[in-house]
Amino acid sequence: MRLRALLESGTLGLRLLGGAEQLDRTVRGVMTTDLRDPSRYLSGGELVLTGLAWRHAPEDSESFVRIVSEAGVAALAAGEAELGPVPEDLIAACARYRVPLFSVSESVAFATITEHIVRQVSGERAGDLAAVVDRHRKLMTGGPAGGPGAVLDLLGSDLDLHAWVLSATGREIAGSARTGAPALAPEVRETLASARLDAVRTGRLGAQRVTVGDTVYSLFPVHSATPSP
Repeated sequence: MRLRALLESGTLGLRLLGGAEQLDRTVRGVMTTDLRDPSRYLSGGELVLTGLAWRHAPEDSESFVRIVSEAGVAALAAGEAELGPVPEDLIAACARYRVPLFSVSESVAFATITEHIVRQVSGERAGDLAAVVDRHRKLMTGGPAGGPGAVLDLLGSDLDLHAWVLSATGREIAGSARTGAPALAPEVRETLASARLDAVRTGRLGAQRVTVGDTVYSLFPVHSATPSP
């Protein structure tokens, strides 16, 4: 989910204090902490909720924000229940390190925000899993009759990539038709096939990159499911 969605929810008691240009950052988790250095518990992408118990002097804000910024957090949300309005030194430190900063109304518990984020992120992950299963189903449904076309169509529709399958002589066998992949020019196909044969002869059997004109092509070996006659 995006930081913008948290701010627009209207029920989480969040008020933006800085970082409006970064509201499209993705939130991948949430953590509540009052540790001076919570970096060992951060993996990146979290909204960090804090009651500011770590702050004993204005210079503490600089240290704390630097640490969470280097850990790659999505944003910081400071509660107002204990210490009142968010101090100016914290606002300034977040601006220096480009960490979006929210205040949390004293009427909203951190647990409420945590539950909301966990529910949203879990739902998105379930959606990602469903998408993976659906892609697998499409490939299996295509079966042998669909051949490489099913794979190429998925590359085109999901990743916006043009892809082709070429024979060892450079003949075009398949392309990602649904995304309008153009046919490769004969000289391009010949160059790619020649580069692949040269790689095989020299024992380089993995993927390779070949530049033809101003375009860089990635070549991947495709092994036949049936033995050659």
